[in-house]
Amino acid sequence: MIGRRRQCLARVLLLSGCLGLLAGCESITPKQETTEPFLFRSLDLRQQDPQGRPAWSLTSPEARYDIAKRLAKARQPRGLIYRNGQPQYDIRANGGTVLNNGESITLEGAVVVTLLGADPVEIHADQLRWIPRQDLMEIDRRPWARDHRSRLSAESARFYVLEDRLELRGNPELRQWASGPKGQSKSVGQGPADLVLKATSATWHPRTGVLVATGPVRGSHHENNGSGQTLRARALGGNLRQQRLVLEAPVQVTDASRKAVLEAQGTVWDLAANRLSSDLPFKARMDRLQVRGDRLSIDLANETVAIPQACQLVQPGEHLKANQCLWHWPNGQIRAMGEVVVRRQANQQITRAEQLQGRIGTNGLAVFTAPGTRVQSQLTLPPPGSKPTGASQAGRRRQAAPPVTF
Repeated sequence: MIGRRRQCLARVLLLSGCLGLLAGCESITPKQETTEPFLFRSLDLRQQDPQGRPAWSLTSPEARYDIAKRLAKARQPRGLIYRNGQPQYDIRANGGTVLNNGESITLEGAVVVTLLGADPVEIHADQLRWIPRQDLMEIDRRPWARDHRSRLSAESARFYVLEDRLELRGNPELRQWASGPKGQSKSVGQGPADLVLKATSATWHPRTGVLVATGPVRGSHHENNGSGQTLRARALGGNLRQQRLVLEAPVQVTDASRKAVLEAQGTVWDLAANRLSSDLPFKARMDRLQVRGDRLSIDLANETVAIPQACQLVQPGEHLKANQCLWHWPNGQIRAMGEVVVRRQANQQITRAEQLQGRIGTNGLAVFTAPGTRVQSQLTLPPPGSKPTGASQAGRRRQAAPPVTF
């Protein structure tokens, strides 16, 4: 029997063969129309791979076997699936039905398939149909899977065991728990999820952590202070074991409480650091202030936005350019650094500095000052007698101006 691809070694087979001989003696029980199920003290099914190594096994402390239907009902079944001869998945359920000595196995009641190892993953289901010869598990009753920080759910799923591929279909949803207050770690199910993402379909590889989801992707992020953001993306990728998600362009993040909207290209969400970043040009609006840049980093934990390259801030009548900008949104403070240039339409004023500090006021506009920093301003004054709205190329002069309104 060893060496055949799909041959099961089972005590059930031995007993069923003896019972089959008795069932053939019709003269002994001529009036019996049905065969009563037989109760066995245990069930033990095992299969080997072509190299003679264990492929999978299913055991139960008690089983009832129906000879006519070639069907066994098992209580508290437990299974193991091997990879290269080593245990890879542990399977547990309240009950199970084994058809044709392992051709098809239906597990029922609190079914849990656990990826063994230092960082375990669990797949949960109310009912699961396991087809060992296809290395396939079919789940059609709201399956969900989890690791120590993430929870994936859908209306149905197909798990290709040896390919390490869990296909989630029917409104798949990802829930993610990040760090708690003061850096305390949170586990799955400990309070509301920090991040919730919904997609059209999703494929997850439990062993490697790779995740791919087709969109449109929509979701929400909640902060400890009760505020939060909504987001949209074309698709989603990344790796849950590495705590890294990739939002595919176009990406839009909206923060209604701060009147802010971000429109970005490919964006990486570092779940461990609770940080959004993009190395591609973006644009954003914060109340009456327009923001642009070539790169972006949003530290959600510290509530800080950094524009490390080609920062531009635009508001009515004024335009600021700098090498980089930093904005702390709880207090509205902004700092522009490196070759800062401010252009104002009024009097064609140009102000230059290495650094300016400012704050966003209640009117949604930014006001900058330069305490302790040398500032150079250049403006064009209107000729005598002209209206204040007129501009003139004469009378240009340079002056030092400590406060700069932007």
